[in-house]
Amino acid sequence: IGGYDDKQHVLLEKIIEKMINFKIDPKRFEILKESYIRNLENSQAEQPYQHAVYYLVVLLAEQVWMKDELLEATKQLTVERVEQFIPQFLNKIHMECLIHGNMTFSEALETGRLIESKLSSTIPQIIPLLPRQLISQREIKLEDGCHFLFEVTNKYHSSSCTQVYYQIGMESIESNMLLELLAQILSEPCFTTLRTKEQLGYIVFSGVRKTNGTQGLRIIVQSDKHPKYVEQRINIFLSSMLQYISSITEEEFNAHKEALAIRRLEKPKKMTTLSTVFWNEIATQQYNFDRANIEVAYLRTLIKEQILKFYKDMLQNDIQHKLSVHVLSTIKDSKSENENAIEPNENIQLDETNTIEYKKIDDVLSFKISQCLYPLLKPFSDIPRKGVHSSKL
Repeated sequence: IGGYDDKQHVLLEKIIEKMINFKIDPKRFEILKESYIRNLENSQAEQPYQHAVYYLVVLLAEQVWMKDELLEATKQLTVERVEQFIPQFLNKIHMECLIHGNMTFSEALETGRLIESKLSSTIPQIIPLLPRQLISQREIKLEDGCHFLFEVTNKYHSSSCTQVYYQIGMESIESNMLLELLAQILSEPCFTTLRTKEQLGYIVFSGVRKTNGTQGLRIIVQSDKHPKYVEQRINIFLSSMLQYISSITEEEFNAHKEALAIRRLEKPKKMTTLSTVFWNEIATQQYNFDRANIEVAYLRTLIKEQILKFYKDMLQNDIQHKLSVHVLSTIKDSKSENENAIEPNENIQLDETNTIEYKKIDDVLSFKISQCLYPLLKPFSDIPRKGVHSSKL
């Protein structure tokens, strides 16, 4: 909740009371259920790049429910089942609070106690969550030196999509700044080369992906051309950037560092934006609430040779961790079909050294159980990890 602080405690009490004594309106339930089912069904018709992003999450997350699994589960959704679930949910909860703004430390503690007392006095028996139930999700660690490929078809759009993801590893102050600076340097040439010059597609994106304490660099191109051809062009671009980075002047390199520093240190324009920053630190159990200043201070110490070594290691075949997602359109389009049939083959014939060797993923579950998991990051501060001390709620 947000707004003027003088009445916030009143609003908070009413929300908690409503949550504890929640009664389901059957007509409203059916409307919301129908809307939820429709959204799941319509997800099949989303843009190819959205499918590519979704499947990367499915492949790398330790635990995730796929949309077709959720859709199947909606058959079991009834008013009676949800009403039975509400007390079960409230009996086993873990409470965390983020309170900031125009409120003192004692007022914040009092707000936390208010929530705790409301739940404890209303719910007859609250069972604390077990330590293992508070462990965060982990990320799949791609096998060393492997280039995995996951292919999926799309029958709703004539465009296909290629996503190439280089998994870097676990987050740290050093790797965070090296990766973000590399992404800053690659961003403009990537767009200029793949979209403006080669005109591979209207949607071209490059940037950092962070999730579950790990991170990597990804490039997404939605195109009428075949994903394997597009990926070949992406690889050629990435290889050419080694020379580009080597040739930039010290002044240009420092300009990239300063541009990144300014972006990272920009003051949030809204309190909700700052809340999101703080809450992300809590949700990931890192608690580095001065992250921007700490990481920018390290950023300003980086030199070009460090970026070059970092980039070379990322591309090195025998140690790289690479995953490609190809969303292939099954709609026959005469123009794009002709382009796909001629242009990719011509390039492959002209430059056989760029032929890509994949380790294809045929079954998501089999792939995931064959890979290791990254460990969880240790908290930045001395705040104990959730589960070390049992929750009171």
